[in-house]
Amino acid sequence: MKGMKRKMAITLALMTASLIGTFRGTEAKQRFISRIRTRYEDMKKIIPKEQSEVVLDEFEFSAFHNS
Repeated sequence: MKGMKRKMAITLALMTASLIGTFRGTEAKQRFISRIRTRYEDMKKIIPKEQSEVVLDEFEFSAFHNS
């Protein structure tokens, strides 16, 4: 599901960039594409940091491994 959303977002960005290129020119299109690309790369850097392991203290650890 996540991959499908990502592909749809990339497709939408490229379609928007082609419309911008048609009306404003290739320089504006390239600026738009670079702006979207940097946002996407920044999000890729942020996501792995959020998915790090949660450190449990001794009470949580004993409650979790009680069985």
